[in-house]
Amino acid sequence: MAHACSKTFLSLLNSLLIIFGVIILAFFVIFIGLLGLIGSVKRSKCALSIYIILVGFITIILLTILILFCIKQQWLINNVINNYEQFISNPKLLEDEKNIKVARDFLVKLECCGFKETNKPKEIFNEIEFCNDMSQSKPLCDEKMKDNLHQNLVAIITIHAILTGLGALACIMAIHLTCATNNKTRHTTFQSRYR
Repeated sequence: MAHACSKTFLSLLNSLLIIFGVIILAFFVIFIGLLGLIGSVKRSKCALSIYIILVGFITIILLTILILFCIKQQWLINNVINNYEQFISNPKLLEDEKNIKVARDFLVKLECCGFKETNKPKEIFNEIEFCNDMSQSKPLCDEKMKDNLHQNLVAIITIHAILTGLGALACIMAIHLTCATNNKTRHTTFQSRYR
């Protein structure tokens, strides 16, 4: 009983940490957006400079993550599959009927039967009707998961590339606006001296 309560508490704590992390990130993005807005409306070089530094830093981080995703794509897919296979084969999982049901439901959606061997572990795959049908060949879960993960990762990389491009574009526009503001200030000062 105490073990189940601590698992529930840790799960709830992790969920709350994720929610608070997203909220803090949202406030940070709003702050950066307001800096850019204030800098452009007020033509404030200071606000625009801070905006350029923050957006440039975020864009570099996004670009680094994008490059890592592209380079380590196969490694990431293999790691996810291996971890899920270990999770499915874990004896502690196979003792709990709720965990078996969750794993079984996921594998039914994938329409696959076993990792590396058909219908292994039996506690999960023997209850799936599709896996008990001997008249048709059964795809293995690692191949199905590779295909699905590859498709999802391509979508994530595409969205990530778009966000990186938008960040770079915002940075370039802010630099242009800062330069225009700086030139306008110099031009006005130069004209006022010689009138």
